[in-house]
Amino acid sequence: SNFRKLGFDERGVSGMATKRLARQLGLIRRKSTAPANGNLGRSKSKQLFDYLIVIDFESTCWNDGKRHRSQEIIEFPAVLLNTSTGEIESEFHAYVQPQEHPVLSEFCMELTGIKQDQVDEGVPLKICLSQFCKWIQKIQQEKKIIFATGISDISTSEVNLCAFVTWSDWDLGVCLEYECKRKQLLKPVFLNSWIDLRVTYKIFYNRKPKGLSGALEEVGIKFLGREHFGLDDSRNTALLAWKMIRDGCLMKITRSLNTVPTKRNPNILARSLNMDRVEETSACMSSIHNPSIYDREPENTIKSHQKLQMRPVGVNSPIKGSCSLPA
Repeated sequence: SNFRKLGFDERGVSGMATKRLARQLGLIRRKSTAPANGNLGRSKSKQLFDYLIVIDFESTCWNDGKRHRSQEIIEFPAVLLNTSTGEIESEFHAYVQPQEHPVLSEFCMELTGIKQDQVDEGVPLKICLSQFCKWIQKIQQEKKIIFATGISDISTSEVNLCAFVTWSDWDLGVCLEYECKRKQLLKPVFLNSWIDLRVTYKIFYNRKPKGLSGALEEVGIKFLGREHFGLDDSRNTALLAWKMIRDGCLMKITRSLNTVPTKRNPNILARSLNMDRVEETSACMSSIHNPSIYDREPENTIKSHQKLQMRPVGVNSPIKGSCSLPA
């Protein structure tokens, strides 16, 4: 059975207890018919992650039919969601200066609402990543946040586990990945694993979402702000994640760029299997130039028994909006 696969002994477990355990592990789902009320109330299900960091990049894009142009991030937003309260407790936002194609297309400015002077006054991606890491370090210290990647001497009762969330694999699996490779930038290792909320939504509600705003509308939430403005998209994605949590969805890592095989999966099962220790990925404890921090491979990736299976990310990953894949 699914319980035995996860290392549980079913003997002596009552029917109700079994059902509660299955629901906690995400083996069965319970849908709520209650209307969405923003961040009111508390989570109905015990989550594996205490915090979620939602990211939604905006990038250079064109609609002239030409292919093979590299996309560059022009807006880098992130919001920190408390999965117990639904509150957004911290935000990061920066405009990023494109260097390969420094002049924004009219289509790009119209789609995103980002103006040429905003990116001209922005910072290169290298500096933006450094600023982002300082923000990560700050919230790690304030909230006792870690990104679980293995086993160490840190008790899960003393820290708060955190995962990244995106709407599709494009942001972290395509856009940032390719740009860092082209520009030979050292990418923070904790950005190698994330929750694709789009595929999570599809599996949990058993329906294909019609974009982020369509997904929100389907659960009774109106999109707040401007679509394709990265910070507003991030906030609304967090709002949708909170609604799904309240409906009983257990958030799990769905994608990973890590290639090192693993014997365990603390990202997914640390809470449920009562594992005592997780390893802290303190990737922001030093400069972005430190290869010992940013080139280090985490010890753990997803195991095959996970409900949401990993797929390779790359040239076949979904394209965000109307933008073309990078060369």
